[in-house]
Amino acid sequence: MAQPTQTDESRVDTAYSWLLGEITGFRLRAGAPLSENSLAKHLGISRTPVREALQRLEKEGLVRRTENSRFTVSQINAREVNEACDLLEVLDSFIMRRASSKLDEESKAELLRIVDLQQEAAAHGDRDAWAEADTKFHRLLNTVADNKLVAEVVKETRRRTQRFWLRAAGKENRLVGCSAEHRVIAEAIIAKDYDTINSAVSEHIQHMRQGMLDLVNAVALVLGE
Repeated sequence: MAQPTQTDESRVDTAYSWLLGEITGFRLRAGAPLSENSLAKHLGISRTPVREALQRLEKEGLVRRTENSRFTVSQINAREVNEACDLLEVLDSFIMRRASSKLDEESKAELLRIVDLQQEAAAHGDRDAWAEADTKFHRLLNTVADNKLVAEVVKETRRRTQRFWLRAAGKENRLVGCSAEHRVIAEAIIAKDYDTINSAVSEHIQHMRQGMLDLVNAVALVLGE
């Protein structure tokens, strides 16, 4: 079998990146149909890289295949929320304790700067800016912790759930409280206070869990599920 050319791979990456941004940015809503033909026309590429991008997103849980083999944006259910939050609590605690033991002065300053950005974005209700800072927050800690396998699992899990968390948080202005929780976590990491890291991560994830469960239940009531 011939190996795909770099051009083919780049087209798949282009389609994947665009779809990922549209889904996680909530411009493509849960349940939205994803037509390979329409997407290929919009992106100016053939259906094949679009299909491969959709299959990659399907493996990550962001897209699902219907009974007639068409793709739609995944909806998340209560069980998936709980399982994702259970996993994030364990792995985030690990990542943050490990990062705490390795953080240098430059990274400490950067961590606090990012938290400042989150609090500023939350104060203005800027969900997009907050999400960008949140990505930087976790990317920095994952980089310092330097466990690629754990970081990849955490990234995929957070990517799958964050679009629902941000929607729930935005409705209740939870971004302000979440930013304050991130500051507690950041200061505990810098202080190498492992007990506070564990308890603060647990509290943060519990708030995330409840916000997403409230949203999932509200959607289920509307849809009659």
